Amino acid sequence: MLITAYAFSFLGMIVLPIILWIYFRRKLSLSWKLVLAGGLTFIASQVLHIPLVIGMGSFLRGVSLVINAIILGLLAGIFEETARYILFKFILRKSRSWKEGILVGLGHGGTEALILGILAALAFVNMIIYRNIDLSTIPSIPADQLELAKQQVAAYWSAPWYMALMGFIERIFAICLHVSLSVMVLYAIAYGKPIWFWLALLWHALVDAVAVYVVQEVGILAVEGIVAVFALISLWIVFRLRSEFLNDAPNVSEQGVTPV
Repeated sequence: MLITAYAFSFLGMIVLPIILWIYFRRKLSLSWKLVLAGGLTFIASQVLHIPLVIGMGSFLRGVSLVINAIILGLLAGIFEETARYILFKFILRKSRSWKEGILVGLGHGGTEALILGILAALAFVNMIIYRNIDLSTIPSIPADQLELAKQQVAAYWSAPWYMALMGFIERIFAICLHVSLSVMVLYAIAYGKPIWFWLALLWHALVDAVAVYVVQEVGILAVEGIVAVFALISLWIVFRLRSEFLNDAPNVSEQGVTPV
């Protein structure tokens, strides 16, 4: 049962984005370049983000959990929303509709899910191997880390089956968040309302900070429950802004923000 759950989780993380991309590209009658742009934007945002977080590792371990969560949340918001801003402002200069924001957001969040799914699949294969061999025979595991490695393998294979599904469930919620963030940033640029960029950055930071804090204090199930609420709010933002795009559309040219 546990093996099936792990397999379903990482396969879902890989397959779901592809299904969403195909469905919404056809439904919205838009180009694949928007999906690609969203995906590449996510990757670009991590080029500096991940090394910075790794470099701050010792500092983050030395501060309180609250400060740690706030810093990590703000870094995620700053890097990813700035990347989205650059994309819409300078690269996709003719993309100014709500539905284009949707597809870019699916590309962004879907690429993250796809990458994490592949990493989860690789981890699954490694854990199957590690479960059936003597870890002390693996040269890449230092002697002082051997006991920790054994504990990690034991924890992986002793987890309840529903915990194995959490990665897939979390990606569903995260995709909802990324769609809303893309729509918010696009709205900020298309209609000259920068407040929406800052709202997107703070919304992203809040979601990530709460997740980091709660997972340490309460546990993964509590995190998923809270993130599910954030996902529902994100979907509400998406559909709320749809009407704003429609209402503001006639005024875009008057504001002088429509790109040429």
